[in-house]
Amino acid sequence: MRDLEEETSPDLLKNTPSNIARLEDVIENSKGRQKYLAQTRSPSDGGDVRWYFCKVPLLPNEPAASLPRTEIVGKNEYFRFGMRDSLAIEASFLQREEELLSSWWKEYAECSEGPKEQPSSSMKLEKQPSLTSSEITLSAQLYEEEERVGVPVKGGLYEVDLAKRHCFPVYWNGDNRRVLRGHWFARKGGLDWLPLREDVAEQLEIAYCSKVWRRRRFQPSGLFAARVDLQGSTPGLHALFTGEDDTWESWLNVDASGFSGIISFSGNGIKLRRGYSHSQAKKPSQEELRQQKEEEIDDYCSQVPVKHLVFMVHGIGQRLEKSNLVDDVGNFRHITASLAEQHLTPHQRGTQRVLFIPCQWRKGLKLSGETTVEKITLDGVRGLRVTLSATVHDVLYYMSPIYCQDIINSVSNQLNRLYLKFLKRNPGYDGKVSIYGHSLGSVLSYDILCHQDNLSSPFPMDWMYKEHKDAIEESSHAMNNQTSIGDSLTNLKGTSSAEMIETVDKVGSADEDRMSVQSTLLEHEEAPGEDFSAPVDTVMLGTAKAMEQTAKEDVHEFIQSSSDIVSSDNGGFNEANHMNGAGLDGFLEKAAEEGSKDTCDNDNNTIDLLEKEIDCLKAKIAELESRNQDTKEVLLIEPKQPISEKLKTVPDDEPKNYTPYIKYKKLEFKVDTFFAVGSPLGVFLCLRNIRIGIGKGQDYWDEENISEEMPACRQMFNIFHPYDPVAYRVEPLVCKEFFPLRPVIIPYHRGGKRLHIGIQEFTEDLATRSQAIVDQFNSVRAKVLTVCQSRNADALEEAENAEEKEERTYGVMMMERLTGSAEGRIDHMLQDKTFEHPYLQAIGSHTNYWRDHDTALFILKHLYRDIPEDPNSSTSSGEGNSKSETASTGWSDQRQTAEEELPLTFSDRMMVRNFSRKAKKFMKKH
Repeated sequence: MRDLEEETSPDLLKNTPSNIARLEDVIENSKGRQKYLAQTRSPSDGGDVRWYFCKVPLLPNEPAASLPRTEIVGKNEYFRFGMRDSLAIEASFLQREEELLSSWWKEYAECSEGPKEQPSSSMKLEKQPSLTSSEITLSAQLYEEEERVGVPVKGGLYEVDLAKRHCFPVYWNGDNRRVLRGHWFARKGGLDWLPLREDVAEQLEIAYCSKVWRRRRFQPSGLFAARVDLQGSTPGLHALFTGEDDTWESWLNVDASGFSGIISFSGNGIKLRRGYSHSQAKKPSQEELRQQKEEEIDDYCSQVPVKHLVFMVHGIGQRLEKSNLVDDVGNFRHITASLAEQHLTPHQRGTQRVLFIPCQWRKGLKLSGETTVEKITLDGVRGLRVTLSATVHDVLYYMSPIYCQDIINSVSNQLNRLYLKFLKRNPGYDGKVSIYGHSLGSVLSYDILCHQDNLSSPFPMDWMYKEHKDAIEESSHAMNNQTSIGDSLTNLKGTSSAEMIETVDKVGSADEDRMSVQSTLLEHEEAPGEDFSAPVDTVMLGTAKAMEQTAKEDVHEFIQSSSDIVSSDNGGFNEANHMNGAGLDGFLEKAAEEGSKDTCDNDNNTIDLLEKEIDCLKAKIAELESRNQDTKEVLLIEPKQPISEKLKTVPDDEPKNYTPYIKYKKLEFKVDTFFAVGSPLGVFLCLRNIRIGIGKGQDYWDEENISEEMPACRQMFNIFHPYDPVAYRVEPLVCKEFFPLRPVIIPYHRGGKRLHIGIQEFTEDLATRSQAIVDQFNSVRAKVLTVCQSRNADALEEAENAEEKEERTYGVMMMERLTGSAEGRIDHMLQDKTFEHPYLQAIGSHTNYWRDHDTALFILKHLYRDIPEDPNSSTSSGEGNSKSETASTGWSDQRQTAEEELPLTFSDRMMVRNFSRKAKKFMKKH
């Protein structure tokens, strides 16, 4: 039993070159395999077994035994697995043959008896009322996913569960497809051999092993043959065996009372054979050619190990009914496989394989605001509104601090889950991992990569909200101060000197309370606090200064109001109402002189008390100024209240304002290359006032409130179509010097550049070269004049050395860090079509990247950049498959597909000459 578990372990069933060789030995030495080999020399006998999968997926809870409906599989209903995939499945089947056949026959018996009730499963669900139906379904899916152990097929993207005869996807949630073992085949009218259902094939195999043709007898039709009655879905189904051991033949037939309309018979019936045989048609059909191509790709994937993993992160629009990321990635995978055969050498293709895996972060994400949005959606142009809600609203959700965290968690969890699932099936993987982000997916991937070191940061737009909030609070505090001062002046008029003294005492106690609160805050200042971004620090510094100045003004204004009380009591001191805080000393002297004439001893005592209080306030103000640097953050934490208000302790149960922080999860892998395709990343960074750098470019950008961040990847590319309305450039946000430079043109996958692109670049290059010649001439003339004037030849050498030692700017160094080379570029632009209006191209340009051959070839070339060409390759193939991305001749391909446009390119010299000749004739005529 232990040996059986080791043989059926997932590691030993992996479709790798080493396991393929081992599986071949296992099959050849297996006892079960011996009985499936050809035991006769009849042309109808063979030992090849092929496995198939159904084109139409199974319905939920539909058993595999219910398909196919007829004994013979319909043409084009089932597709063949590749030879090596069939080999791996067959090896696993032979190791568990008795167990699997018993399970299959049991399932056939259940299907023949009809569906049965399963009270046990329903009772289990009833015993768990605390769980919702969605939670039960999710837990069941997770349990099934963990317990499922299948045979990897089709490059590791799918696995086969032999017990249930299901083929299911590994890295995304998909439908199960029926798997069929083809051992006996029938030729139904044409030249193709079609597999029989397993229950019928097993009965024929039993008859074959017993050599039933040796018991031939005359049949009612007059044929000398052995009859074998078969149990199937067609009544009266039987097989006839004729001939000897080395010449036996068999046919499938139905009695006259049976439903012969289900299977069309001619002569003795449908010819049967044991073992797989290729089609005997001289000219294979398109479907057969497609299947052969698919088998070649699967066999290639089973022999070459994965050395580069690419996660494809989608953008907006996945909630639409017709949007399917799995299909888009499948199209991209097929395009790259086709281009690899044309543009890569056998050595490169045999060294590594690239696996593209879709990352569906939006499919299982449910946001609380979606239900409310559906309720408030208007009925007018409902289809358009639903489309906008399923596309554009994802951007709004991500820009909201409420749903931003959920979206980031969904993307991070999916990336880690996919990588760990891949690592579980490929232990010891030491290859590279890259990320392909399309549209909004590129922004999400970029934000995650920028926060791999610091796993938390304020909400990207929080600093803008903070600045606006502080400005409003500052203006409201100023209005409150003015109102409180006016009220105090009005209320204090006509009060007695005793009330005035009581007010002074209250002021002193209130001020002492303020100082005690501030001292308490200073004690808590030493505790660790949260980190703020650079823009928030700048706003906080300005707010602290404003609040300190307001505090000083409050003190002076209160002293002024107190002096008003003195003047009103003594009658004739109204002139003090016009004094400000700067003339406090003069006011006191004047008040003392006038008070000595008309007031009593009580008034003199009041003035003495005021002078002492003023001296005390001045000392406290000086102390506050000395502590200015230490109390900036404290003043921000505790908002200032007007002096007319009494300080109160804030209850713990009152709501508090918090800065929205986004927490990022650490990725389980390091990213080699980040491809931003059709990306609005540039405009997102501009709205956040962020540049790409390592945080030392404040002097370089020479702008206020600029912050920098750097994605955690070795290299970054920004690929876009020139008419894509969603895409933006990124290079100007890395280096200012790259603003006037044109993006790099991605070569056409058939070779060269389109005609209008070449003409445009030629004229621009000519103008650039002309300007360079003029600048060089001016530089040489200036050097000659300098030498002639100084009569010193060393001046020329110093000037040349100064140019050579020209210091690189901060932006150029950041470009080199992001691209990996001194001449690297980030922005790469696709070529627009020659004879198509720009607005027509803009309609589908944003969604066409998945099917674009130029994009696929550019990414493929980059992923294979480190693998050298095979030195043993022929000269002709080397010339046709040159690996230089800049040379247009190396991308030439003579083959043409009918569905693609054939533009004029500079690599097609004959077409250019013909076009020039026709143009000249046209000019002469007109």
